[in-house]
This record gives sequence, structure tokens and C-alpha cells, in this order.
Amino acid sequence: MLALLIILFSLVTVATSAPQQQQPARQNYRVRGTLMCGKTPAKDVRVKLVDDDFGPDPDDELDSGYTDANGFFELAGFTTERTTIDPHLKFYHDCNDGITPCQRRWKFELPNHYITRGNEPTKFMDIGTWNLEALLPGESHDCQH
Repeated sequence: MLALLIILFSLVTVATSAPQQQQPARQNYRVRGTLMCGKTPAKDVRVKLVDDDFGPDPDDELDSGYTDANGFFELAGFTTERTTIDPHLKFYHDCNDGITPCQRRWKFELPNHYITRGNEPTKFMDIGTWNLEALLPGESHDCQH
């Protein structure tokens, strides 16, 4: 009987000390910036805002679009997750690419402190102006984006 009470007490202790699972929450992100190819605005560059998921869970595309005639873009999107999203920005472009097939792909992580909760993003990340002539370590080429 004493052994049964010890086992029961142990189970209750483990169950009550286990971390509570978070409820899913709507998380928003908004980002904008301008892309250049040298001194020329990089127009019609494909831009994607994604929640970069690891493991078998595919990335969530929060928003996507193209830069305008001035190289400007603004994206905003949301997803519902139990854990904090991992916002990343992807650019697909041909700047300084010569005749290489497919497009150069830049991907980089965005800061988490611009994530907001609720129905609309209340903050935005302004990346400023980027020159796509630069070569980034680890950049790749992508034909299907």
C-alpha cells in the first residue's frame, strides 16, 4: 500500500510540474524596404515573408509580392502558432548574375521583436536599402519559388 501511495504521489508531482502547453496565437509581421541593382532600382524582384519552420513542418508563407518600379516592397502577414514564429525574408533576383540559369536566392532571418499579436501588425521592420550586387555567403540559386 505504501508503494502504491509513493507511485501515486510521484505521478501527481510529475503531472503538476510539467510545463503547460501554450495556446495557439495569431502572430503578425510587417517588413518593408528598397532593393537596388547597383544604382538602378531592382524592379519586379520576387520577395517572400515566411515563418521558417524546422523539421518536417513546411515553411508558412506569410506574404509575397514583387518590388515596384522604384525597387520598393512592403509585405505583411500572419500565422497561428503555439511557439514564436521565426520570420525570414527571401529575395529571388538576377542582379549581377550573368547568364547563370535560375535566380539568385537570398534568405535571412528577421528580428523577433517586430512580431506582434492580434489582428493587425502594429510594428514594422524597415530593412532600408539593399544593393543586390553583393554576394552573400551561402546564397543559392532557385528555379522554383
